[in-house]
Amino acid sequence: MTVTMFTIKTPGTKTTWDVRDILESEIKWTTDIDFAAGELTFKLVEVDEGFTPKNGDEVRFCWDHKKVFRGKIFKFDYDQSEVFSITAYDNLRYFKNQDSLIWPVSTISQRFTKAAKLAGVPHKVVDKSTHKLVAEVCDSKSYFDMLKDSFKATRRATGHRYFLYCNYGTVELRRAPSKRMKYYMGDGSYLTGFSYSRSIEDVANVVRVVRTDKKKKQQTSSTSKVKLTSAQEKAAEVKNTKLTTITKKGNSVERWGKLQVVEKAKDKANVAQMKAKAASILKSKGKQAHTLKLDVLATLNMIPGNEYPVKIKSLKDIGVGTKYLLITKATHTFSGTTDQAELEMKVRW
Repeated sequence: MTVTMFTIKTPGTKTTWDVRDILESEIKWTTDIDFAAGELTFKLVEVDEGFTPKNGDEVRFCWDHKKVFRGKIFKFDYDQSEVFSITAYDNLRYFKNQDSLIWPVSTISQRFTKAAKLAGVPHKVVDKSTHKLVAEVCDSKSYFDMLKDSFKATRRATGHRYFLYCNYGTVELRRAPSKRMKYYMGDGSYLTGFSYSRSIEDVANVVRVVRTDKKKKQQTSSTSKVKLTSAQEKAAEVKNTKLTTITKKGNSVERWGKLQVVEKAKDKANVAQMKAKAASILKSKGKQAHTLKLDVLATLNMIPGNEYPVKIKSLKDIGVGTKYLLITKATHTFSGTTDQAELEMKVRW
C-alpha cells in the first residue's frame, strides 16, 4: 500500500500538480463524529518549478487506489528549511458558516439538506429520519450548532444517533453505526496498543432547576417618589424575588459524594417542565466518562461511525468485555507503505 494520488490544483486554472515526489513526511488525516471538519496535514518540499501552494487550492488524496480526502487548503506555513506545512479541510468546514434561520416543523434530513445547500456543498442523505422536530428559531449560529441541537432532540426521541461525514467531497447524513464490521480489533488483530480511563470529573449527580419570579414594582405617583439608596434597592429586589426549585438526585451520591449543578428554567416553565428538564440533565451528566483509545494497523474502514468488536483480555479483566464499540474519532497517519491510526471508541452509549 502507498500513496497512489496526491494532487493540488488552483481553482480556475488548468494545471494539476502531482506532488507525491515532494511529500516531505507523513500524511495525517483526522475525522470526528462530533461536528468537526475532516483535516489533512502534510508537508511539501519547496521546488523551483513554478509551484507554490495557496489557500483555496483543492487537494485530492488516494491511498492504495482508494479515495481518502478531497478538500481545500486553509493554512500553510513556510520556514527556513524551505518546507511548506499545510492544513486542508474537507467540505464539512463550510458548516462552520453562521446564519440566522427559522426551522419549520421538519426532520433532520430536511434541515441537513437546507443547511448543505446554503453552505454550497455537495450533499447526500444516506440514512433518512422521519421524526418531526418542533419549529425553532436559530439566530446567528453555525450550521454545525443548528444541526447539533436537532440531532440531540432526534436522539432523545428515537434513540438513533445521526452524524455528518464527508465522503471525498460529498457531505453525507448517516446514522450510527454506519457499518458493523465482522472482524475484530484487539489481541492479535490490528492492535498495537491502547489506553483506557474512567472519570467522574464532569459528573453531576444532583441537578437543581431554578425558576426566578420577580414581582412587578408598585407604581407610585410622581410627587411621592423617593430616591432609594443602593442598599434599599437591593433589599427591595430580594423582597420581590421568589425562587422555585426542583431537585433530582442520582443513585451515586453516596458513592461519589454530592456533585451538583444548577440550571435556569424558562420564565414561564411549570413544575412538570422543570422536573423533565432536571431528569434530562441528570441522565446526560450522571454517568462517569469512559475513554478508550486504540492504536492500530489500520484500514480505511476505520472511520467515525463504523462499529467494530473489540476483544482485549486485559480490558476484560477490569470489566470491559468483548463488545461492539463505535469509532467516534480517527487519526490516520500514512507513512511509506503503512497506515497507522489512533481510534477513539465510544465505550458507553
